[in-house]
Amino acid sequence: MHQASVRSHYCVLQEKHQVNTITNFPAPIISKPATANDEKVLHTMPGPSRYVQSTIKSLWIEDGGAKEFQATRDQRQALHRWNRFVLGDEYAKEIAKKYPKSKEDKKRQHNTFDLNTTLHESELQHLKPNIEPAHKFEVSLEADTFTEEKFALFSNYQSHVHHDPPTEISRSGFRRFLCSSPIHNHPSTDNTSGLTDDPTGGPTQSSSNKRLGSFHQTYRLDGRLIAMSVLDLLPHAVSGVYFIYHSDFEKYSFGKLSALRETALAAEEGYEMYYMGYFIASCKKMRYKADYRPQHVLDYDTGEWDTMDDEMKSLMEKRKWVSMSRERNIRQQLSDLLEPKGPVSPDSRSELEEELVLDAYAVPYRSPVEAMHSRLSVLSLNFPGALTLEQLAEQIALDEMKVTLGQGTTHRMRDIVSWAQGSVTDPQGSLMGVMAELAACVGKEVAGGMVVDLGRL
Repeated sequence: MHQASVRSHYCVLQEKHQVNTITNFPAPIISKPATANDEKVLHTMPGPSRYVQSTIKSLWIEDGGAKEFQATRDQRQALHRWNRFVLGDEYAKEIAKKYPKSKEDKKRQHNTFDLNTTLHESELQHLKPNIEPAHKFEVSLEADTFTEEKFALFSNYQSHVHHDPPTEISRSGFRRFLCSSPIHNHPSTDNTSGLTDDPTGGPTQSSSNKRLGSFHQTYRLDGRLIAMSVLDLLPHAVSGVYFIYHSDFEKYSFGKLSALRETALAAEEGYEMYYMGYFIASCKKMRYKADYRPQHVLDYDTGEWDTMDDEMKSLMEKRKWVSMSRERNIRQQLSDLLEPKGPVSPDSRSELEEELVLDAYAVPYRSPVEAMHSRLSVLSLNFPGALTLEQLAEQIALDEMKVTLGQGTTHRMRDIVSWAQGSVTDPQGSLMGVMAELAACVGKEVAGGMVVDLGRL
């Protein structure tokens, strides 16, 4: 793990904008959070992967099960509008003639919304036979390889949506950013299939042959590539890395369409959750992510999930980041301190609460530059989500972590000559410090199963 990388992620949380990562919709009922443990997909760690980075610099937000998901009116309208465009009026008329619906069916369709059925309604492979649609619409999962067709779409999106100048849009940048990720593509090794029991009491779907790794989900209209999702399919989550679409189709709300489609993918193929990426409460461009509900925020202190409600949203506007367990502790401390005093003025209460908040969210350095130049390990920086020094000692046997020197052989850290010469809190001058920092960021399960390629650090 490059030290600049770790520090820069730490410093993101110190900026004015509070950064959480958002969201997961999912299959029937969630049985396991999409934490860094899903990084088991990585058999090697070729430098700082984007999942290690995501875990370091943000909080996870996930949505309830797909059965709990309720599409908003805007989301439903966007999907219906796209289906009408693809199918056309003539197709709809022919369907009504050849496959008439009863009054009960029409009433049920009017009063209920089935995401999966509506989502696939306009796809070529789901159309009724012998009736021609206005357009042929196809969606497929492909390897995340580079093609000129994909780059042309990326170039159009970056220039029209993000207003990037041509000099900043390159094939090498596209390859590096969205192609050939370090996450290996392979079938799931789960030995279960169908429905399995969920610890919370409900059934969840687990597929023995679901795909894992990085993929491009391509949208083609009449053979033309018009949109593409970059997805990481993890054991328990569909993670939306990036989404691009052609400016010709801007009016069709493809952001909504892609989120709904990825939600359905998580539900249909047993991934359980849908993770939408970062959520910055004060960033207008990211507020749409809060429209997908229900959502829950992972509390890094406790490992528990808290509902993203109005109280949490309000706190997100006030804090650089939010931990509901810390907020509960603040309330309890405030109550314990005020109870013996009896009635106090609102100003006195506010001052005391502010002191407790500052103490609860204290960090050694308020400036990103100061944190970078401190040369301290994340173990010394009160880094949200990273293990503390005590937790690291209790949970992870650093001596047993596995490494490779890039020659096809695997070793335990204890076998490395310079291993015992370092300190766990010195990532600048010792291998032990680097490995300790990495282990603290990825957690017990990942640290115990991964192989770190020292040749690429």
